[in-house]
Amino acid sequence: MLVLRKCSFLILLCSFFSMAQNGTISGRIAFEDNNEPAFSVTVLVKNNSFKQQVVTSENGNYSFSNVPYGKYTLQISSIEAETKSIEISVSSSNTQINNTIKRAGTLELQDVSVVSKSTKKKIEERGFAVNVIETKNAELQSIQTNQLLDRTAGVRVRQAGGLGSNADYILNGLSGNSVKIFIDGVPIRNFGPSFSLNSIPPSLIQRVEIYKGVVPAHLSDDAMGGAINIVMKNSTATNLTASVSGGSFGTYLADINGSFRDEKTGFTVRGSGFFNYADNDYDVWGREVAVQLAPGTPDVYITAKRFHDRYRSQGGRAEVGYTNVKWADKLMIGALFSNMDKQIQNGATMEIVYGNRFTEQKTKMINLDYSKRNIVDKLDVSVFGSFSELNRKTVDTIATQYSWLGHPTNYFNNPDVWASGAEAGLPTLQEDIDKNINTRTNIRYRFTPNNSFQINHLLNTFSRTSDDPMLPPIENAMMEERKYMKNIIAFSYENSAFNNRLRTTLFAKSYLMNRSSTIRNRSGNNSNSTLILVTTDINSDDLGYGAAISFDVTKKLSIFGSAEKAIRLPESGELFGIVSENLNGQLLLRPEKSNNYNFGLALDNLTWKKHNFGFRGNVFIRDTKDLIMKFPVGNLEEFFSNTNVGKIYTEGFDLELNYNYNKEIFFTANTSIFDARDYEVTYDTNGNPVSPTYQRLANTPYSTMNYNLRTDHTDLFQKGSRFSFYYNLLYVHAFFRHSNTLGGFGKTVIPTQASNDTGFAYTFPNRKLTLSFDAKNIFNRQIFDNYALQKPGRGFYTKLTYTIL
Repeated sequence: MLVLRKCSFLILLCSFFSMAQNGTISGRIAFEDNNEPAFSVTVLVKNNSFKQQVVTSENGNYSFSNVPYGKYTLQISSIEAETKSIEISVSSSNTQINNTIKRAGTLELQDVSVVSKSTKKKIEERGFAVNVIETKNAELQSIQTNQLLDRTAGVRVRQAGGLGSNADYILNGLSGNSVKIFIDGVPIRNFGPSFSLNSIPPSLIQRVEIYKGVVPAHLSDDAMGGAINIVMKNSTATNLTASVSGGSFGTYLADINGSFRDEKTGFTVRGSGFFNYADNDYDVWGREVAVQLAPGTPDVYITAKRFHDRYRSQGGRAEVGYTNVKWADKLMIGALFSNMDKQIQNGATMEIVYGNRFTEQKTKMINLDYSKRNIVDKLDVSVFGSFSELNRKTVDTIATQYSWLGHPTNYFNNPDVWASGAEAGLPTLQEDIDKNINTRTNIRYRFTPNNSFQINHLLNTFSRTSDDPMLPPIENAMMEERKYMKNIIAFSYENSAFNNRLRTTLFAKSYLMNRSSTIRNRSGNNSNSTLILVTTDINSDDLGYGAAISFDVTKKLSIFGSAEKAIRLPESGELFGIVSENLNGQLLLRPEKSNNYNFGLALDNLTWKKHNFGFRGNVFIRDTKDLIMKFPVGNLEEFFSNTNVGKIYTEGFDLELNYNYNKEIFFTANTSIFDARDYEVTYDTNGNPVSPTYQRLANTPYSTMNYNLRTDHTDLFQKGSRFSFYYNLLYVHAFFRHSNTLGGFGKTVIPTQASNDTGFAYTFPNRKLTLSFDAKNIFNRQIFDNYALQKPGRGFYTKLTYTIL
């Protein structure tokens, strides 16, 4: 019935369109220097008897409908570009006019996050609590994407170590998989762990959109705590750029990025690749770095090097197809290949040390990406489909025990061995093959220039097969199966009123999930227990909804607010576990549910002489039930397991201040403080209380500050050159490792941390070669994240970036 209604609607629309000698004008506006889309540019079509005005979309597209046949003037204007007028003629049902505009001047950026104010403001106007990071300057530094995110208000990136370690993201109090990561609007889980924010260099990224709390419907996933959307460079201009960098702890990085487009046919080719390597042999010390110099003697605390933490990853992505042609804005077929191998230094905490355990992972993906504005009058369509396969192997077959001395324990005589036969349990060569099919469809219909309706659909299917030749043949022959299906449909309505000063978005989402598994289990706890296959099949059906609104009080002051009933479905790794990450499966996890509220204001472009100020503040509330959190389990805290935490109430705020003097000196300060407390006693998988009532949420930093100073100078050493210098301070207040009533002596509190980074970048006069130098954690302070896992100390890095074309 729904299909018949849609068909009837399209037939009626086409019939109405053909009744008069009217046509449509559509096309794309881009900047002539790099062919990037011109966002929020005003396009006016007029003659003596007709006049109509629209604004370009994020992709630079525009469209006019019901334009009588005849001759017109098409005028293009923007605060970022010189006004341009061209004469056109409308004599057919669909007239395609693509054009380029010249920038009015160099767009300066406000802070080290390199936020383009005009782009940022247009995205913020939709009413969501959002920050935008552009990488125009950061791509020249020897810096990872995660470090850029960690300097943003309301964001805390928590890594388990150095380059290549697992990372979690906290957005306004919610963390883990509650925060979804996207690449060009596609969930990052399809790209595999070797293609992650840890490995993608900023030079391949155009901008990062950080939505805190309520997430727009076009990111059609179950992002309950917020979303980070990585917008990759998709320039259709011919270009080729490469960079190499190296530094402390055996770190070497390289990347290359290029594209080509034939202007006559629209044929487009894009490609990028990266290589990352790090020994991660930095010093660690503290209460978890203790050794016995002889059997039976007391522990001695030492400073030790991480000796088994090498990380290596490489990957490439290529796309071929057509862009900005009459029948498609984009039709690209792509392929991605990446692989990673990593030694594993420790268990869930630093108390368990490994010397031989490691993992290897390979990912391959193929995808189809299509979009067309005005596929029929006022109807926009975009479709993305992909198939990916991740092959993950964990190798742990040697039982030798290691200590932080970097040698087997008791190595003066015979090495001690683990009774289980391997370092993390039974010997294993387990190989998991994870297959993902992902489709994302967005359909948008514009009733009028100020009203539109969208339907967004996400389908994700997951399956895993496992094989472990170290198991007894009879046991290994009992094949396990794990399957997962997520189906999310979102409906949204957008309206702008009062000359675009008031913008409103309403949305609703349907969440359907099915998960099934057949897993080996023993019928008892004794050695004579019978090995059986246990089947589990669970379905869930939930509904979420919300709204976002913003209003421009003046040209410089805007207020915004949003509210949402959000759902987050358990992820496949949380349900089925990941052996290489010491993560146990938990099949019975329930979906998270949260009522999220945001309210904020933004002051932009407050100018006094050569001084320019900006301010943004956001107050938030999260009322969450069944929050999924990861906790270490067992007496030795060697493994992780996920648990539903009963009822969490969070309230807090984040503030950001931007200042620049004469577009040469830039200062940014941001603060995020929240209070997250558990209002129900929660128990881990062993029945032990995890967090007693009214206590702060365990292992969650609740107060962070970041201060950044940057200076830009041109013609400083050579005419035509550019020199940038920055200094960054990150402060994290002390927080509880478990809770304020649990945990042993010296392990309860993770202390206050302060990290200082500095560096410079120098671009030579030809603007093709840039040299940068970065010094990180210059005072060599202890920096911790998850469960006192120490991050690298003082390090120095250099980078060369060369624009070939």
